[in-house]
Amino acid sequence: MKRLFTFILPTFLLAQSYPEVMSNLEHSLTLKSAQQLEIAAWESYRAAEGRNLPALDISISAIKFHEIPTATFASTKLPMGTKKHTEGSLTLTYPLFSGFAISSSIEKAKYSHEKVLLEVADLKRNLFLNATKLYSAVAAADEIIAAQEEAKNAITESYTKAKGLYDNGMLAPAELYAIEAKKFEIDAQITESKNRKLQALNQLTYLSGEKIKSAHIPVNTLPEIEENDMIAIALTQREDLLALAKSMDIAQSDITLARSRYYPNLALVGSLKGQGDSFEFDGDGYTNGNKSYAGIVASWNLFSGFSDVHTTESAKAVKLASVITLEDYKHRIATEISNTYLDIKATQSKIESAQMQVKASAEYAKLIRGRFDNQLASADELSRSIADLAAVKAKASILASELFNQTAILWLEAGLSTYQEKIQGTLSDKQK
Repeated sequence: MKRLFTFILPTFLLAQSYPEVMSNLEHSLTLKSAQQLEIAAWESYRAAEGRNLPALDISISAIKFHEIPTATFASTKLPMGTKKHTEGSLTLTYPLFSGFAISSSIEKAKYSHEKVLLEVADLKRNLFLNATKLYSAVAAADEIIAAQEEAKNAITESYTKAKGLYDNGMLAPAELYAIEAKKFEIDAQITESKNRKLQALNQLTYLSGEKIKSAHIPVNTLPEIEENDMIAIALTQREDLLALAKSMDIAQSDITLARSRYYPNLALVGSLKGQGDSFEFDGDGYTNGNKSYAGIVASWNLFSGFSDVHTTESAKAVKLASVITLEDYKHRIATEISNTYLDIKATQSKIESAQMQVKASAEYAKLIRGRFDNQLASADELSRSIADLAAVKAKASILASELFNQTAILWLEAGLSTYQEKIQGTLSDKQK
């Protein structure tokens, strides 16, 4: 059964929307760096594929001997060549069988590229996580500052009335100073809130690579599905989990690669080769110039000090470790999502409480202000009621922001693709 959370906070005309800020993360230098690593992995995969194709090599050499090559027969030296010697060849080599080493190398490179792709997506997901927290903090800061400014205006108005009473000898100096002190305290709180907002904006600007000036919580509905359904989505679509699964595939390729040493290597070789005493390669008067050949080359390692066995066992252990890590990570993801659901439920309860506190504090502040005007309440009671009202309003704003943050993060915990479809895409469509 689906539930819907609605977040309604004042919007700001100059504020960048949440989907806009998330889209700007594409400009992140961290993400661009990771994307280059993905390109490198792709090129490595293409390079590995090249090993399946024949190799064509050309070779040309020209040397000059210090002496004419000779052979001695019955104490007689007979010339066997000339001082100048040239060779040229065009050789084609095609691997017929490598004990599955080539196919395993290609497969490993493919899985490595797919893993890097998933790691880049997971990096982006984590950027979204951090940016969402910062965006929510900025939006909450705006509401906190607005509540504090409201409290400052109220305390200033009360101070003006108290000053009039003080000037007419109807209010003790301590009462006036108490209101004045509270006014300076609220000013300090506003400065602190603005500084925290600027710090969050600076971090958000760094992540996105674009200047972010302000933020607001979307006046939209964010969906949430049942916990078990969310966990099921995460266990099949979350990028870091899929990357770990690719590690298992890579480990299996390493096992096959290690076992390939148990088999012989066969290659087809053919060469157009000539030699002589000039670059015409027409012989040197002693041996023929055409040295072309074709054949099959076979090699087989019979013993290597059991290194192949140990390499295979090592690869098997790595795969087993990957399997265990994957299962552990699945439990970790399920736990994260379950805890996020608990956080959301707790925040919802706190919001209901905070809304009642705002209503009660507003009425109480109104009552105390009236009593103070009639000299039935002290300046300390007045300043505390104004400060308390500002505090509960700020608390309500923080909770509303936190609920949005937790719900967006919940979808990010299910995976980047799921989040982009259910949250980012939904918010973008509603803003059009």
